[in-house]
Amino acid sequence: MAVEREAGEAALKVLFRLAATKQIDLYFGDEAGFSMQPVLPRAWQARGEQIRIFPQRDKKLNLFGIFRPDNVAITYQTKDNINSKFLISAIDDFCRYIEKPTVLVLDNAPVHRSKLFSEQIEKWQEKDLYIFFLPRYCPHLNKAETFWRKAKYEWLKPSDYASFAKYERKIKEIFNGIGLKYKVNFKELKDKIYFV
Repeated sequence: MAVEREAGEAALKVLFRLAATKQIDLYFGDEAGFSMQPVLPRAWQARGEQIRIFPQRDKKLNLFGIFRPDNVAITYQTKDNINSKFLISAIDDFCRYIEKPTVLVLDNAPVHRSKLFSEQIEKWQEKDLYIFFLPRYCPHLNKAETFWRKAKYEWLKPSDYASFAKYERKIKEIFNGIGLKYKVNFKELKDKIYFV
């Protein structure tokens, strides 16, 4: 497994260099669930006041996000579970944005390795979209994970959980605002796998 990881990291370095010289576009894709079960590690409150959040476990949004490290994001949302058909539809739509050879980095989730998904890869290659699978057990190499973490732990605030409608609006605002109001500075984070 160490050999597979090292080979994957070396290949990813090459992809970053190609992207840095504008020979390709490099995107990272991943799925995440957002529920009314808050993910708040800490919060500030005025003395004598209480922050109250009432979890609503039955209400959730599932997103498939396609992110570029320079803060470009395209997301696809569903209230259903994400399956291969949903991903294929999302990636087919994403192909509309392709202007040059593009690599989409994905992990090895079963939904990415299904027969139905695998049957689409050749069709996407004809549209200049190439799928690169990360080595197994290397989620830290997927830049999309950083966007999900920032959204859940920093950009969502306690007041956003007041109602599902407000929560849904805030998630839409966050992912529509990537690159404008919401940014990830990978160099500042000293993210191990940001190569230029």
